[in-house]
Amino acid sequence: MGIKTFGDARQVIVETINDLRAKNISISRAMAIAANMKVLNDNIHMEIKAAKLSLEAEKLGKDFGAVMQLGRRPLAKGEPPLIEADQE
Repeated sequence: MGIKTFGDARQVIVETINDLRAKNISISRAMAIAANMKVLNDNIHMEIKAAKLSLEAEKLGKDFGAVMQLGRRPLAKGEPPLIEADQE
C-alpha cells in the first residue's frame, strides 16, 4: 500500500501501532515512522496557517494568490506513490 492521501497516512499510523503491539516491527522502525508522520503533520498545519494568512490579507486588500485545494491536495503525483509502506 502506498501513501497518497492523508487518509493513507492515518492508516499507516494505525497499522504501525498495531504492528508494534504485536511485536511485528522494531521500536526504532516505529519511531522512524512516527517522526515522518510528525513532519507530515507539521507540513499540513503550515499549509493551513498560510491559507488563513492569505485570506486575512485579502480582507485588507492584499493579494497573495488563490488558496486552492486545501485539504484535498494529494501527497503523491501519479504512480508510484511517494512512499511504499512495505519499504524498510
